[in-house]
Amino acid sequence: MKKDTLSLININSKLAVPVYKQIVQSICKGIDDGLIAQNDKLPSVNGIAERFSLARGSVFSAYNDLRASGIIDSIPGKGYFVTSTQTKQRQSVLLLFNTFSADNEILYNSILQHLSPGTRLDVFFHHHDRTQFETLVREKASYYNALIVVPEIYKDVISVFDSIDAKQVYILDKGFKEFRKNFSGIYQNLEKDIVSILTKQQQLLKKYKRLFLLTPGNNLFKEITDGFRKFAKAEMITSAVIDSVEIKNIKKGDAFIAVDDDQLVELVNCIRSSGLMIGKDAGVLSYHESNLKSVIGDGISTITPDYIAMGRTMANMISSNERKVIENPFMMIDRGSF
Repeated sequence: MKKDTLSLININSKLAVPVYKQIVQSICKGIDDGLIAQNDKLPSVNGIAERFSLARGSVFSAYNDLRASGIIDSIPGKGYFVTSTQTKQRQSVLLLFNTFSADNEILYNSILQHLSPGTRLDVFFHHHDRTQFETLVREKASYYNALIVVPEIYKDVISVFDSIDAKQVYILDKGFKEFRKNFSGIYQNLEKDIVSILTKQQQLLKKYKRLFLLTPGNNLFKEITDGFRKFAKAEMITSAVIDSVEIKNIKKGDAFIAVDDDQLVELVNCIRSSGLMIGKDAGVLSYHESNLKSVIGDGISTITPDYIAMGRTMANMISSNERKVIENPFMMIDRGSF
């Protein structure tokens, strides 16, 4: 005899508990009471929506929550089925990075360390590939309770999240201008950060006659470039944004801010080959802290987000189900190279 699992769902509009949570609770109770067994088919999204006059989105949110916890899964064309009778919901989190790097490794470890015990954390990389980014977000979202995303930035990027409950999404690091009005997250305000750091280092800057921002010739670092130009214009400093460096163009009294690590290595080699001393004749400041930068030469000064604080704050937000927009601290580690 076919089970009437639809009758096991109870919705009380007078309760403060969200409708989707009431659906989740009803199905879990049915499993715990032995009325719903493993492999049982659950009511369709349309069936629940029609029975209780609900928006289909509320039902999808409930089923996505159950699927993210490993309790149910779907079979295309057949519907939703119970895959586990262990109803103690375990939080699962998708962490979508742009690329593998030393700073992202610090971020990952900090998030993992501070998430609630038992939380599953899965990591994927989109490698700055727009198609890969969109595919991962759209195909993986329904299997997780929360998505932590270091996004790609391009026109209409927010539409990628149209089918996902905004309360599931947390933006990390990038996208302050593009995402902060739509999603909770821990953001770097990159344009403001570089202006703030350079303003605080006016005394060091007095040693130099020219200031250069060395950055790859692409749009990934537009906010940093905008902030650099804003600072240089306000302070009337001789400056330029460059995408490469040559020995013949380096002069005593030049200072460089290197955004990319490969370019940093090239820059350090050029300065040495020109016979200049880093930190005295020419200044070098690098974006993003790593252990290697403490041993290059006599050490390279860095400006960097506090990645440990960023990861800790993100994990605490998810564990406590908080939704905030936070600007993460930015700091300078001075090793005398600038």
